[in-house]
Amino acid sequence: MTLFKRLLEDNSGNALMLTAAAMIPLVGVIGGALDISRIYLVESRLQQACDSATLAARRQLAGDTIVDGTIPDTIKDTADSFFETNFRTDAYGSNDSSFTLTAGSATRLNGAASVEMPMTLMQVFGIDVHDVEVTCSAELNLPNIDVMLVLDQSGSMNSGGRIEDLRDAVFAFYDQVYAAAPEGARIRIGVVPYSGGVNVGEVLQAENPDFLADQWTYQSRAAEFEERTVIRTREVEREVEREVEEEGEWVEYYHGRALVPYNPSEWLNPDASDRWPSNTPADRRCNNMDELGRNNGDTHYLGGERNERWVVWSDQYTKFHYGPGNGSDRAICDLGVTKYRYEPGETRTVTETETVIEEYEDTETVFVGYRLMPVVFDTSDFKNFRTVATPTGRRGAEVTSRWNGCIEERQTNPTHDWSTIPDDALDLDFNLVPDPANPATQWKPMWPQITFDRGGRAEQRNTNHDQGNRGHNCPSAARRLTEYPLEGGTRNSDFETYINGLSPTGGTMHDIGMVWAARFLTPDGIFAADNATAPNGDSIARHIIFMTDGEMGANPRNTTAYGNYDMDGRFMGFKGSGSWTEPETAAVNNARLDALCQRIRNNNMTIWTVSFGLPLNQHTRGCATGTSRAFEANDAPELIAAFRTIASSIAELRLVE
Repeated sequence: MTLFKRLLEDNSGNALMLTAAAMIPLVGVIGGALDISRIYLVESRLQQACDSATLAARRQLAGDTIVDGTIPDTIKDTADSFFETNFRTDAYGSNDSSFTLTAGSATRLNGAASVEMPMTLMQVFGIDVHDVEVTCSAELNLPNIDVMLVLDQSGSMNSGGRIEDLRDAVFAFYDQVYAAAPEGARIRIGVVPYSGGVNVGEVLQAENPDFLADQWTYQSRAAEFEERTVIRTREVEREVEREVEEEGEWVEYYHGRALVPYNPSEWLNPDASDRWPSNTPADRRCNNMDELGRNNGDTHYLGGERNERWVVWSDQYTKFHYGPGNGSDRAICDLGVTKYRYEPGETRTVTETETVIEEYEDTETVFVGYRLMPVVFDTSDFKNFRTVATPTGRRGAEVTSRWNGCIEERQTNPTHDWSTIPDDALDLDFNLVPDPANPATQWKPMWPQITFDRGGRAEQRNTNHDQGNRGHNCPSAARRLTEYPLEGGTRNSDFETYINGLSPTGGTMHDIGMVWAARFLTPDGIFAADNATAPNGDSIARHIIFMTDGEMGANPRNTTAYGNYDMDGRFMGFKGSGSWTEPETAAVNNARLDALCQRIRNNNMTIWTVSFGLPLNQHTRGCATGTSRAFEANDAPELIAAFRTIASSIAELRLVE
């Protein structure tokens, strides 16, 4: 038997050879599983690093866009830094890792990462290395969002250019939000300018006039009058009787010659001296009684026109008619005269009408003063912005006024403890729809023109025609949630005009601004028909941005959204003595703000707060949905930056495929 034949026939040692041959595929199976596990871990880590890098880069890009596919170096550096932090080059034995950031669109960033994975036992099968590659994309897109801007419009916003800074910040917010808006998403912005009141009259009237009451009690005045007896005069006509003499006649009783005295006034005096001065000038002799000798009769009335009449038909002056004696008075005037006496006619009685002035007693209504007190007024025309006349002027005269749009709030609870909101505080129930049958649920027009200050609850009487009207707070009109799309790539002109027209005035009552923001925003209140859903059917993110530059401070002597603190007592009740002070009212306002903000947050609305020019206090900070949403801005750049950050945060940053 040959050697090979013997070996073939000999079975000793076969097990060892078979075992050695089986080890080769076993090593491949075990090594492959180990290397595949390593590849999976590296790929997962690489994907996480890619995702985090693109997300970080997209967040930094914020509302800006990529032009011509060129990504700013600062954005690339951020992406590289995040990738390197989240993936070590030697992780799980890998090497030669790389990350590249590219622009997918003007608003989308794409990432690509790769790494080499050296194999271990897989090298038995000739596989030395495996390349691991992943891709990622990030987009900053807005969902359907509703944003209410609650903007402090108290008088302090007029100082230091603050209102201009606020306008710039609002425009920065608008620009950033609309730059990131995806097609099909609905973006609406509303604005509530507030001071010690809010101007929502036009919005309510347009939505439903029955949201406003048809009558309300105002702290006004009524003119008082009394009846007095007075003596007056008047013209009256009456009949009177009087004697009337018929026309008489002149009767001749003498015709002949007569010597007359020098003085004509004595011609009827038989005892008068009839001598004339002998030296009488020729032009005065006999006084030319016959009209310069024409002998045509010169009539002389003696003793009055109805007494005696002489008609002289000739006169003869004789210078020395008398003999010696009487000095130079020796002349005489010899008249040819016809004498007549007047014979009156008969007398008769006639009745005539004449006008006379007589006195009589009368009564008159006299203004005696004003009664300052609560007065119920009909508001049905006033709430419709019609000009209305009321008898509240001087001495009760009618004066006209027209509504400015600011409202008085509906029923509240005058408690000072707002750890919980009472059920009867209807003003803070922003989901409650008014019931026209229940005036407590309705709003009322603020009417400062007929509101007069009397300094307290008690009624007063005075005669002061110019009794001062209460000061009042009425900011610019609020805007409900509205879409303000870009116009040809530029800012919406209507929105821009409205923001530029804001005019700060009055005090600071944060809670009235916040409750109206919630009313405009909630899906369950008076605007539910517009707010509950979006046209595309997607969910709606609801946000309030609350900006203030001041501490709470509504002057209690002014008319606010709660009427007059001391005269109405609706807000805090009536003080035992004296008047409420601003610190006292501010404490209650702040307590209400705390409770209200909590209720808003519990209704799935996100609150952002921005304090401008002063540190956040516990109330403004606590109002925000988490401290990360509370911002402080000391100047205009910081204010703009805060609004930009809010815009970026409101946008939905997400990974996309």
